[in-house]
Amino acid sequence: MARAGGALLERLALRDWRAITALFAASTLLESLAIGHLTAFTPLFLRDELHLPESDIGPWTGLLTASTFAVAFPLAPLWGSLAERYSRKLIIVRSQYIEAFAYGLSAVAPDLAWLFVGRLILGFTLGNIAIIIATQTLLTPDRRMASAIAGVQAANPVAVSLGPPLGALLIPSIGIRGLFLLDGLGCLVAAVLVTLFMPEPPGRNRRIAVLTNVRQSIDMVWRRPVLRWNFLGWFLTRGAMGIIDTYLPVRIGELVPQNPAPAIGLVLGVYGALTTLATWLTGRFVDRIGPARLFWPAMVVASLAAAVTAVSPLLWPVAIATWVRSAPVALTGTVLYAHLAQVVRREERAPVMSLTPVPRNFAQFSLPLLAAAAANVSTAGALLVGAAAYALAAWIGWLLERTTQPPPEDDKLSR
Repeated sequence: MARAGGALLERLALRDWRAITALFAASTLLESLAIGHLTAFTPLFLRDELHLPESDIGPWTGLLTASTFAVAFPLAPLWGSLAERYSRKLIIVRSQYIEAFAYGLSAVAPDLAWLFVGRLILGFTLGNIAIIIATQTLLTPDRRMASAIAGVQAANPVAVSLGPPLGALLIPSIGIRGLFLLDGLGCLVAAVLVTLFMPEPPGRNRRIAVLTNVRQSIDMVWRRPVLRWNFLGWFLTRGAMGIIDTYLPVRIGELVPQNPAPAIGLVLGVYGALTTLATWLTGRFVDRIGPARLFWPAMVVASLAAAVTAVSPLLWPVAIATWVRSAPVALTGTVLYAHLAQVVRREERAPVMSLTPVPRNFAQFSLPLLAAAAANVSTAGALLVGAAAYALAAWIGWLLERTTQPPPEDDKLSR
């Protein structure tokens, strides 16, 4: 009976990919809201709940974040191979149930040691979005691939735009502990929804060992030029975005030295709203035009916008350039994930896509170091490092288009 019900659910999912997209978008939104609240309000939690001195808040905020990524970084490549060997659904809900526990533990943490343990546990959950996207590609027709990916990806900018203001409204009523507990319940709801309504995609490779699969996936990315260019695209775009988003408020403060907060709020607020809207819309363009053909022109636009941000002596060109850059930023994840779905076989997608956090995380560490060195000269210098990274990504995108060739595919979903 259970097997028949699962088969029926799978057929329904394949018939309407939009239902799976909505399921993953809702669960990703709940997870993104939770991590956004934790990032935004950890300093307040350290000060008001754990009563750390002001001199310790900054260092411990960074150490807690670093501890999560220290656990997540070496584990990221394993999740895709585990999903391919055992169950994609199990790996996804594993992350969400652990998230619920980690946020609950953070909410009741009586001291710094318990909070630190909670952040370590949270490190076992990062990288889940790559598995979700890989699974989405297996349950979506090729002609709708980018639209489905964009629908899931849009959850993150929505959470970034709405999460901190929503949290700020709730804290006076339920406190920071109550907010973290609510986020844990949200992750639990996400886990239950996925447990009940996600079908297990067919076609797992049960014969290959997990570590062997990881090693072969890394080797495949290294040997195939089209995959190398894709992963370099992840590295450069994520690093460039981190640089520009970090130094943009500083730049606005230089241009509006008297009371810069309203200008920063306006520019970033519109930027967040446009990024959310563009993420929803760009999937259709990617489906029609193709991911490789769109990537390098988008990076040219991003590079020019970043350069204007760096050198303009006036606020309004900086604002316009920031808003223009929202489209390439929104396009990046959809394009690169859709491109991977185009050039790797079904059984390769989860292991390969689970490797994408590696270049992203490394970029967020290494490229900002270059920008920080340039910032010793000027803020414009740091922003120009980001512009250069986008320009290099445009060249990589040109190489990506030249080497893109889909593999033979007999999947019925592509018809």
